[in-house]
Amino acid sequence: MSSLYEPLPSHIQHNLVRLDLQELECPANKYVQTFINKQLPENMNKDQVMTTVKQKGVMLDAINMAERKKKRKRIKTMNARERRKRGIFKISKENQRYDLFLPLHEMWKQYINETLGNLNSSQPVNLKSVSPKLVKADYHGAIITVSKSKCPGYVGLSGILLQETKNVFKIITKQDEIKTVPKANSVFTVDIEGYLCTLYGNQLRIRSAERSSKKFKTKPTTDL
Repeated sequence: MSSLYEPLPSHIQHNLVRLDLQELECPANKYVQTFINKQLPENMNKDQVMTTVKQKGVMLDAINMAERKKKRKRIKTMNARERRKRGIFKISKENQRYDLFLPLHEMWKQYINETLGNLNSSQPVNLKSVSPKLVKADYHGAIITVSKSKCPGYVGLSGILLQETKNVFKIITKQDEIKTVPKANSVFTVDIEGYLCTLYGNQLRIRSAERSSKKFKTKPTTDL
């Protein structure tokens, strides 16, 4: 075992007192023992660590890392296919009623008014500050109308937005029908406190949860 340790370098011999090695001519093995006792937590088996150090060289940080890795547990989540199979986002027939979602629309009106900064005030609306907020806002509960679309059959559809995915809006109309409208090549209109806001579907082709952190280029034709 004597060959495992080497004498301390001469340039740190004068630091033995500061390192709590009170003996001036302290052997190197006591330095290692003192260092381990100071650095390791009290609840760790120091004798076992010393045995490991004597048998092979180890990094002290690696011991703690191994313990942290054991505690990590991977949380399993359902993917999109499993969610569709279980019908998590499916709305039952008895709940497909327009009036049932009117309270959701009232909640959205409060949310959008707070997000855009009280549009009811007498102050003029600052388009430069409002336009980026419109693109990043959440529209679940909003009454949206399809004003333009590549497919003429969608033009004029209006209802409360129930679900939004990356590529489509699902709305419920006053006739208690759920319609799926693609965002691509469509233009939507939303009435916010008497202001008609135009939303371009191609700009909204991203999950609503990710829009808040994405940077968009403002369109000069966006009106409020």
